[in-house]
Amino acid sequence: MDVKIVDPCLVPDWDKIVSQFMAADIFHTAEWCQVLKTSYNYKPLYFATIKNKHCQAVIPLVEVKSFMTGNRAISLPFSDYCNFLGADNDSLRTLIDRIYDCGQKKKWQYVEFRSIHFIEDALPFEIFFTHDLDLTRSSNELWSGLKDSCRRNIKKATREGVKIKFETNWSSLEQFYRLQVMTRKRHGLPPQPLKFFKSLYENIISKNLGIIASAHYQHKIIAASVYFNFNHKALFKYGASDERYHHLRPNNLIMWEAINWHRENGCQTLNLGRTESDNAGLLNYKRTWGGKESLIHYHRFILRRTNFSERSRLTAGRSVQKAIKWMPRVLLEVMGKALYRHLG
Repeated sequence: MDVKIVDPCLVPDWDKIVSQFMAADIFHTAEWCQVLKTSYNYKPLYFATIKNKHCQAVIPLVEVKSFMTGNRAISLPFSDYCNFLGADNDSLRTLIDRIYDCGQKKKWQYVEFRSIHFIEDALPFEIFFTHDLDLTRSSNELWSGLKDSCRRNIKKATREGVKIKFETNWSSLEQFYRLQVMTRKRHGLPPQPLKFFKSLYENIISKNLGIIASAHYQHKIIAASVYFNFNHKALFKYGASDERYHHLRPNNLIMWEAINWHRENGCQTLNLGRTESDNAGLLNYKRTWGGKESLIHYHRFILRRTNFSERSRLTAGRSVQKAIKWMPRVLLEVMGKALYRHLG
């Protein structure tokens, strides 16, 4: 069995190679890898086992070098999850051993895996919730699966005259970014750098692997969401809104229209992304859509100790989040541009 370490952006037909695996989604594509490369200058190291010229297993990985947070490898940064590809545990075990060897030579602090299905019996470093909707059901069946409060909110937005548009132009993504800065500030977090969203547009949106859904009210865009799709799987990645219009429930209408849009365009599932266990409001919102709830376990292997870390997830202190809420937009954007590549 041959093990190769590749940059998928340099491999012809990489997306076709990974699409043979049922678990493959947008995070396994060469386009998402290119976003990480151009936005944050990460180095891709995708480990693959080859037998008889056939790819049997893949573990995507990128190397993150940072003077602030140290050198490590993550599978994959800024990805809600990144499943191992391949049903053969022996092949995956071979890849993991090679990854550890590589990490020792490169002096990484740790390797972090974000596969929903992990092959080792190890306690997780972080735990998130995720939700999947079955889009093979009819629109009526999906509607019946919604909670009553969700249906009421969709009807309210429709009654108030909110309209949803699906677009793939840069202007619509710029409008989303405007709302994203507002939303991140409201939550006490710096926004992702604009360079990241420019790369998203060039590598994902413009290649029909994503869509921007915007809610319009009285000639204003009051909410917007970004969705990805690949291999018949859709993903809700980012959502942002103007809180002055929350009473109109535009986010509910966006999600409902997006569910139907992706269903009509051949997607079989819609994943609602990851949710922190302590984010009760967002968790309750995602539970109203009637999807299957499951857990995402992140596993962090500390190379110098040769064991998995059980340390709890670190979060920004309340004082830091409170201070960010009062910062001007320009300063927030500078902070995001300076910090995000060190986070992963």
